[in-house]
Amino acid sequence: MIEQLLEKEKRFGEPDYSRAMQEILAASERLSKYLQPEGKRLLDELSDAYTRRETTVMEAAFREGFCQAALLALDVLAYQAGLPED
Repeated sequence: MIEQLLEKEKRFGEPDYSRAMQEILAASERLSKYLQPEGKRLLDELSDAYTRRETTVMEAAFREGFCQAALLALDVLAYQAGLPED
């Protein structure tokens, strides 16, 4: 189950995610036509930074959601066992 949750290739928010990504790529290509080599390099750096940011946010959201789900499962088990609440 953990392997499925951590699958890097799975994209959430489809098909909207792919449509938005296509728009971003098309706009980047159009913009690139107007840029000198240094501007193209900076555009690539910007794109890479956005990708790193998105990956960081998705991984953090996964960790937070996983931890919250684990805490919820513990609460359910404690309730079922008749243990007192905190």
